[in-house]
Amino acid sequence: MAHKIRSKRSRLALLFLRGLVTVLPVVLTAFIFVTVFQFAGAYVTRPVNSTIYWCLEGNSLGWNTLEDLEIDPYDEAFLDPESLPLDLQTLGAQVGYSRSSNFRNQLQLLRAENEGFFRDPEELFIDRDKLRKAVEEQVHPLIGVVLSLIVVLLAGWALSGFFGRSLMSSIEKALNAIPFVRSVYPYSKQLVEFFLAEKESQTEFETVVAVPYPRAGLWAIGFVTNTAPKALWDETGEELVCIFIPSSPMPMTGYTIIAPAKDLVAIPITVDEALRVTVSGGVLIPPGEQIDEARKNQVLERTKKRAA
Repeated sequence: MAHKIRSKRSRLALLFLRGLVTVLPVVLTAFIFVTVFQFAGAYVTRPVNSTIYWCLEGNSLGWNTLEDLEIDPYDEAFLDPESLPLDLQTLGAQVGYSRSSNFRNQLQLLRAENEGFFRDPEELFIDRDKLRKAVEEQVHPLIGVVLSLIVVLLAGWALSGFFGRSLMSSIEKALNAIPFVRSVYPYSKQLVEFFLAEKESQTEFETVVAVPYPRAGLWAIGFVTNTAPKALWDETGEELVCIFIPSSPMPMTGYTIIAPAKDLVAIPITVDEALRVTVSGGVLIPPGEQIDEARKNQVLERTKKRAA
C-alpha cells in the first residue's frame, strides 16, 4: 500500500513537472511581450498621442482641423455645466442650456475673454473627456504607433547623412558635458548598440565561446564582448579578452570575466542558439552540435555510474 501511494505521488509530481515545463514558457513569453507593449504604450505611444491630441484640442489651428473633422468644441454636447459660474449654472438650469439665447450670449462672452491662440477646454467650460472621446473616434490612438514608427524611420534616414551625423555628434557632446547625464548616457548608448547597432561584419561580441570557468575542467558558455584593458595586457604579456557569461535561466544577468584568448574554445553557433542553451539549462543543444544517440547514451551511462 505504501509503495502504491509513493508511486502515485511520484506520478503526480511527474505530471505536474511536465505541465509546468509546458505552461511556463508560454507564460514567460506572454509576460515579456505584455511588458514590452506596456512600456511602449506608456513611454512612446501615449506621449505621442497626447501631443497629437493637444495639437488638435489646445490651439486655434487645431480647432480648424476639428471643424474639418466635423467636431465643434463649442457644441452643447461638450459643455461642462459644473465648470460654469454659479449664476450661469442657475440660469442654464432654469431656462435650458440650448433654448435660451440669453444663456448662450453670456456663455459666448465668457468664452471670448479666455479665447486666444492657445485653448484650454476647462477655461472655455468644455468637458475635456467628452471632447477627447469624440476626437479619438476620428483620430484613432493607433495613429501614435504609426507616427512613432515614421519618426524612427525619418531619424534613421536623417542620421545616415553627413549633416545628420554631425548634428548627432554635437548633441552627444552636449549631453556628455552635463554632469549627471554623462554618467548615464554613454553607457546606455553602449548597451543599445551592443544589441541593436547594425553590423557590416561579424563583430567580437558575436563570438560564442566556451571558457574554463569557474575553474579549469569546468566550462561555461559566454560571449566575447571586447579586449581586456591595456594594463592587464602589459602586466601579463598575454592576449586577454572580456567575456560575458549569462546565467541560467535568466540570461539578462550574468558575470563578466577576463580570460586568456588561448584558453577559449570557439563554438560555431549563433548568439540566439547559445542563449537557448543557457535558458534551457543545456537541454536545447543546437542540432549541429549534438553528438549521435549511441555516443550520448554511453556518456550518460558512465556519468550515472560515477554518480552512483
